[in-house]
Amino acid sequence: MKKITFELLLKSTILFIVFILTSCETDAVKQNYSYSGDLGSKPNDSLTGKPISLGPVIDSIQSLDLKSINFKPSNQALNFSSVAVGDMLASGSITRSKISLTNSGWTHPSVVCFETEWNSYRYWCAITPYPNSDAQYENPHIFCSNNGIIWNEPGGIVNPIENSPVGSAYSSDVNLMFNDGYLYCYWRDNGLIIKGSSRRALFVKKSIDGINWSPKELVASWSANGIDVIAPSILKSENNYYCYGVCNGETTSGSYYTQYCIRRAVSTNELNFTIDRNNGYELINIEGRPWGNKQEPWHTDVQKIGNVWLMLVTTTDNGQYGNSGSLFLGYSLDGLNFSFNDKPICNSIGTYKSGFVPTYDRQNKKIKMQLWRTQTANNWQIFYDEFFINIK
Repeated sequence: MKKITFELLLKSTILFIVFILTSCETDAVKQNYSYSGDLGSKPNDSLTGKPISLGPVIDSIQSLDLKSINFKPSNQALNFSSVAVGDMLASGSITRSKISLTNSGWTHPSVVCFETEWNSYRYWCAITPYPNSDAQYENPHIFCSNNGIIWNEPGGIVNPIENSPVGSAYSSDVNLMFNDGYLYCYWRDNGLIIKGSSRRALFVKKSIDGINWSPKELVASWSANGIDVIAPSILKSENNYYCYGVCNGETTSGSYYTQYCIRRAVSTNELNFTIDRNNGYELINIEGRPWGNKQEPWHTDVQKIGNVWLMLVTTTDNGQYGNSGSLFLGYSLDGLNFSFNDKPICNSIGTYKSGFVPTYDRQNKKIKMQLWRTQTANNWQIFYDEFFINIK
């Protein structure tokens, strides 16, 4: 009798433990898929992660073999199914229009990749619609993926996460950054008016789950003439934040540019950058003129892996707005002085702002590059490519 009682008690105890563990696991999964708390509060552990491009410290790298890059561009455009929303001001009234997009009408991809799933997905992308080159639809959209190729809107999100200013203004050149449990989405805005004066600006929203986004915050503003932060690229290294961008209005041609150079601002606060040539908006140095005398930088994407800064540059014909763009890749050990190859990384012409994620292959001493490449042909499409860089 005692034996039977003990066995029943043991079985009951095991069943109770299993029930408790299952309940906790179910609650954790539910919590991982949705969040309804205050965006200003500290994220839950289940929603935190680490971007793979800023992952474990790798071996110290002294130089990369940029000539080793060799890949054939893909020809299958990616799908980003969403509805683009536009607001146009005409004759004193606002007209709102919507366009359903799939594998065309997209540009400015910026991707963050996680070592493990963050809110159920390893890849998160910010991107802007640009159907038929119509800027009224150029608003930040958010997508997620587990392989970087098949993209979906995260469940419950309302895209775009910010509508563009009404009229001829736009919210372009998005950039994603992950920091301390939050996903930040930055974008460039040309519709800011301060004391009656037109200015350009950098805004940001943040999210702890990729679905619910905070109200936008002003990060920087600058004169609408003679200076700019085109295609801002924001990242954190150690205790500082860096904002790279293409600056126009350069009155004196430099070694690698005619009017559009590349500059960076440094800050200890991700919500505050100063865009002033005389106050820390530093000029990036590039050896030679890798894109030749007839082209110059137009858009960039910058990432850091270990001790190496990587910069992807999309070019344009001198003084133009993205015409005949090609992709060039450079690297730096200090974030200011960059070396580039003297030819594009692929034979695609008509490329535009593209995004990439680097990872380190220690065994083969290579850096793997995942590239989301924008092509202007066929109404703006995004393509996925992979290639490797040998470490010298």
